[in-house]
Amino acid sequence: MRQVTRDNHYVPKVYLKQWSDDGLHIWAYRLLVSHKNVPLWRSHSIDQVAFRRNLYTEIESGEEVDEFEKWLQSEFENPIKETIKKILKDNPLSKTDWDRLSSFLGAQDIRTPLSYMELTERWERTLPDLMQKTLHESVRKLEDEEFRKSIKVLPNDESGSFGEVLNINVVKGSETEDGQGYIQAEITMGRKLWLESQRFLLTETIKALKGHKWSIARPAPGFQWFTSDQPVIKLNYYHQGNYDFKGGWGKKGGNLFMPLSPRHLLFTKIGADIPDSVKFSSEDTRLIQKLIAERASRWIFAHEQLKIVSKLRTRIIDAEQFKFEEEQWNNWHKNQLQSEKFVKNSPNNPSS
Repeated sequence: MRQVTRDNHYVPKVYLKQWSDDGLHIWAYRLLVSHKNVPLWRSHSIDQVAFRRNLYTEIESGEEVDEFEKWLQSEFENPIKETIKKILKDNPLSKTDWDRLSSFLGAQDIRTPLSYMELTERWERTLPDLMQKTLHESVRKLEDEEFRKSIKVLPNDESGSFGEVLNINVVKGSETEDGQGYIQAEITMGRKLWLESQRFLLTETIKALKGHKWSIARPAPGFQWFTSDQPVIKLNYYHQGNYDFKGGWGKKGGNLFMPLSPRHLLFTKIGADIPDSVKFSSEDTRLIQKLIAERASRWIFAHEQLKIVSKLRTRIIDAEQFKFEEEQWNNWHKNQLQSEKFVKNSPNNPSS
């Protein structure tokens, strides 16, 4: 029986090591703690931060697998190692290096628990209406005889991975009291849908990121970049004091950035032609630090204990909330397996 990687680091260790002196430990500021006596900063093993048990674990042919974890490592984490070495030495970057950086940023943007929660909220708002419109359009087309003749039925193994989260039920008119048939669709919004969405975004939509002009930004003298458990910032900046983090990968005028080390930050202004390297002013550096702290979910990481962090982001001291969140994540795998098993075993599922 093969060994499955279960401690899934949603912020890769290869990334966090840039803030470590020994490659093993990093200073961490936790944003939700159970007691006021918990120190503001602690030196943590990189192995023991920014991970969740079975975050990416999937079921294939009845067995638990870690294919998604391995895919992230081979496609995004391993290729970035050589590029980061160049950046730390301030060496020129090739087109391949810039592509690796933008791809790494894309993966880091959507692989975190915060990204999952935000996507789930968006799905709950938008998927019901989208599915209803899609079903109405499908019925309209099926009523067209010429369209029905053009339909090609694909084998189950060619119907796409999203079939494992989508349950389609076709009820014939002969099975209803009024003689009118209908199509019913249900979708499970959980880990499986999240992972399949990531696969799609990181193979198709990610092309938008590679088309931008990127830069390596240095902080002002006397400052340094820190990072977090949600290190990618997608910023819509309207004017001073008015901004949000709802930007996209291709929204013109928006800013995308992610710290790469205490001295380097990957940055772009979408649609702008910017130099390969820039140095931010003290004012801009403070703003970037503020945004990084605000976007963090539960952890901020730094090369040393930085007083500015606690000024930018006051931690929450709440024993009940801390316990509740830990219990939710401890039950994550079991709950996801139950919802995935329900869809998989449905007699109306096209992939079952």
